[in-house]
Amino acid sequence: MKLIRWLAISLTALALHAAVPAPPQLFPQDTLLLLTVPDWVAMHASTESAPLGRLWADPAMKPFRDKFETQFREKFLGTLEKDLGIKAADFLPLLQGQVSFAIIKADWDPSDEDSNPTMVLVVDSRDKADQLKTRLTEVRQKLSEAKKTVRTEKIRDLEFTTVEIERAAPTEDAQDKDDPDGKDDDETKASKLELTFGQADSAFLLASSPKGLDRLVARLTGGTVPVLGDSPDFQSAEAAGSFRDATAYGFLQTGALLEALQLSATASSPDGGAFGIDPKQAVAGLGLDGLRSVSASARQTESGLIGRTLVAIPAAKRNGLFKILQFEAKDASPPAFVPAEVVSFGRFRLNGQQLWSGLEALIQQVSPQLGGLLNMSLGALGKDKDPNFDFRKRFFGNLGDDYISYERAARGKTLPELQNRPSLSLLGAVNANEMLSALRTLASLLPGGGEDIKEREVNGKKIFSMTLPSPGNQPPRLIEFSASGGYVAFANDAAVLEEFLRSSDGGGRPLKESPGLAEAAQQVGGMSTGFFSYQNQRESVQATWEALRTGGGIERLSPGMTKAAAEQASEWLDFSLLPPFEQMAKYFGIAVSAGAWDSAGFQLKTFAPTPK
Repeated sequence: MKLIRWLAISLTALALHAAVPAPPQLFPQDTLLLLTVPDWVAMHASTESAPLGRLWADPAMKPFRDKFETQFREKFLGTLEKDLGIKAADFLPLLQGQVSFAIIKADWDPSDEDSNPTMVLVVDSRDKADQLKTRLTEVRQKLSEAKKTVRTEKIRDLEFTTVEIERAAPTEDAQDKDDPDGKDDDETKASKLELTFGQADSAFLLASSPKGLDRLVARLTGGTVPVLGDSPDFQSAEAAGSFRDATAYGFLQTGALLEALQLSATASSPDGGAFGIDPKQAVAGLGLDGLRSVSASARQTESGLIGRTLVAIPAAKRNGLFKILQFEAKDASPPAFVPAEVVSFGRFRLNGQQLWSGLEALIQQVSPQLGGLLNMSLGALGKDKDPNFDFRKRFFGNLGDDYISYERAARGKTLPELQNRPSLSLLGAVNANEMLSALRTLASLLPGGGEDIKEREVNGKKIFSMTLPSPGNQPPRLIEFSASGGYVAFANDAAVLEEFLRSSDGGGRPLKESPGLAEAAQQVGGMSTGFFSYQNQRESVQATWEALRTGGGIERLSPGMTKAAAEQASEWLDFSLLPPFEQMAKYFGIAVSAGAWDSAGFQLKTFAPTPK
């Protein structure tokens, strides 16, 4: 009897100090977005042993790593300590269980611009609950000493503190000097932000509003409320993404989010938008009202990194875009003419004629005005030169069900060369020569009347080439097109197009026979699902790595980045400190992905084998 009594007391004590529920059993059903690492300690261990984790820890990366981590401590963690009194060194050891971020609808009214959903961060300290309590007491004391505006309230008998943080307007030096107009007055005014924090059992909670915390605290204290895990949409995503084995995963409840956004759009534009498009009609026409959720997961294993993405839309609800984007399970493997040296490859077996007819019907349904304009424009193409010319029939009527693209490594390290790797795109055609003729006629309608279109012949095939203007100060872009083997080919490089036209002559090892490709493909369901892609990460990263290391800032790869933003980024990322790529190449390998439709929706599987 004493043993039974002792067991009963022990079980009662354990129940009173129960573990923090797993994310699906913790967050309420109206959670719009959930991003979570279910086990921080396990994630940290697997990441350290993963290729990118080992790259970051490599001694050769120390100069670059030290500068980044110094800036992170000073600029980001320093701000946290200043505003909230949170010293990262004291709190990082408390990350023991789940670390989750969520956006909860709560009492959000989308039609009210002053209303917002609640953002919540949950960190489980597991057996360090006492240390967490001590740290939060210290934070509250620091806030009091700093004379911050704070208030305290009870949520389910637990104390939570709300602190008001005033964010000052940007200084003149911090503003973009390239923008003479500066920012709007509303953007430069000091803004106020409220954050609410507290502890429930071993969990630390930080929220943008106390309004969304009640149900979380209820779950953490043993209460029962409807949770996200009870939702059929979440259960479907959980099964597809293997959330229970995932290192990290995310879930977006699009059904509820779209309903909210429609209310907001209707409130801001009650009379509809451009071309008479009604927001509700557009959502229905595009098929977005059938979209239930979007989810993704990642799992790091010894063999590699596994990724899963699900766009959940039941078969009976597929309309609009989702109906016309459906494709059948067909061979999507690299054809024999795709060389092993390519940096990337993709193949998509979508019925082109189905896609085009569906798009026309969709545009007509969403906006009859826009549909009429499109129909009139296509009907008039080329009629001024040939009254019998029918672009719709010659081009769209010849679309097949095969699209292939691949890239070779950049020929140099300059910005234009990095941004325009030699690439080839192939469009499957019923009658490739007729489609090519339609494109030649279309090109002649461009400014200049097609006078700059050059024509040559390679291996008995006609090649048309022309240059197109580029935005800004970028050099003009070359485009070449030809027809061969049931495809119309488009290229930005003469050599890569001629290589394809001569591929029937044989020679060279094909991509399909590359070591490890077939084995990697099996991890994503094979190459016969209708969509397959491949990337040689080692080759694709090398040119960019060396370009940044040997004389360029990040603005070289992002021409649209302002000078102020580039200077700010360079304070964190000093690429001149990177080691030569050959020292780091061992951490990069290949990655493959395959996509398919099933009863739940569209699933994309990815796999990056651990480099050998």
